[in-house]
Amino acid sequence: MFEEETEQILNSQPISSFDQKALEKLGNWKELFLGLFDVARELCFILDKDGKFIIVNEFGASSLDYSVQEILDKHFTDIIDPTFLSLVNSSITLALKNDYSFFEASLLDKFEKVNKFQISIKTIRDENKIIGMLGIGKNVTVQRKLENELNDLKPRLVEAERLILLERSRSLNQKIMLEELNRMKSEFVSNISHEMRTPLASIVGFSETIASDPNMPDEMKLEFNLIILNEGKRLAKLINDVLDLSRMETGRIALNKSKINIVKLLQKLIDNNRDSVADKNIALTLEAPYDEIIIDADEERLFQALNLVMENSIKFTSNDGRIKVILNNLYKEIEIIISDTGIGIPEKEFPYLFQKFYRVSRVDSDIPGAGMGLVFVKQIVDLHKGLINIQSEPNKGTSVLIKLSKNHRD
Repeated sequence: MFEEETEQILNSQPISSFDQKALEKLGNWKELFLGLFDVARELCFILDKDGKFIIVNEFGASSLDYSVQEILDKHFTDIIDPTFLSLVNSSITLALKNDYSFFEASLLDKFEKVNKFQISIKTIRDENKIIGMLGIGKNVTVQRKLENELNDLKPRLVEAERLILLERSRSLNQKIMLEELNRMKSEFVSNISHEMRTPLASIVGFSETIASDPNMPDEMKLEFNLIILNEGKRLAKLINDVLDLSRMETGRIALNKSKINIVKLLQKLIDNNRDSVADKNIALTLEAPYDEIIIDADEERLFQALNLVMENSIKFTSNDGRIKVILNNLYKEIEIIISDTGIGIPEKEFPYLFQKFYRVSRVDSDIPGAGMGLVFVKQIVDLHKGLINIQSEPNKGTSVLIKLSKNHRD
């Protein structure tokens, strides 16, 4: 029966698309056609008008774990995954209408294992009457599996790329920060060397003058010795400041707290800088609501910090300027404000004021400095669990605000 249907189907295959003379030279071309089925590495089949297999190649049958004889006379839909029946029926209907259809469906092998196939089917006609279908199926199971795995990997790949970009950005920022830190360190070494060289030059110069002139009057020797002494103290203070900053950063300095009268400490600050402000004719005043306000603090360290702020104010305030120290007595805190009429600080410099080795760049000023004063002040305020804030405007002055708790507790 299969041979008669096959013969009819093959005889009905239109010859218009073939070279008739070439077919005649090949002899039995039908046998060659069926031989092509056997050498094909895909599922090749012919269905009768009812949709049953009447021809299938051995490779195609084995790809579904069937023998050729086991799959013959099965209906095409018998090997279709039920979830794809609707799609297959629609595709067959399309082929009946247009003579051709291409679709993808899951086929079930002999052991109900799902296999993905891309299938092309073409109708076979005899005098415009459909008598069967010719089909070729390509097994794409592995290909689809790899595609699904790739699709699963794509979000991870995108995430990995995003993380790589973040790491690159972070590395770049770290590199920039390190380069900036190295630049600031180099500048700090240069500045601190200059700061040390100045008093050292005075010490060496005046010492050589005294040594080279045995007949120098006693009054001049006394004056030169006083200069040497003051410059030596200045150099020692600078060295101690550097060492203190280093010890603070490594946590090797602890506060020696006690009950202190902050009003008295601020008066001491004023008295300590009388000579410096007098040299520049700067008006220096103190405003305090009471004669005594007691707080818990390290008197020596707090005075160091306030004195550094005062020195900055004096340094950057022009002759005939004003510096005001204000003490506000709040509920649980005290507020110290040191305000001047100096040259001020550009707003763009604010984020860097408390960075190590940083000096505000002023193209119109060559005032020397080591670039560690405010860093030292902030370290002391932080040790007191306090707050420091700076408000400034170029050519209008600077205000440094320090808040400290009255009863500091570790």
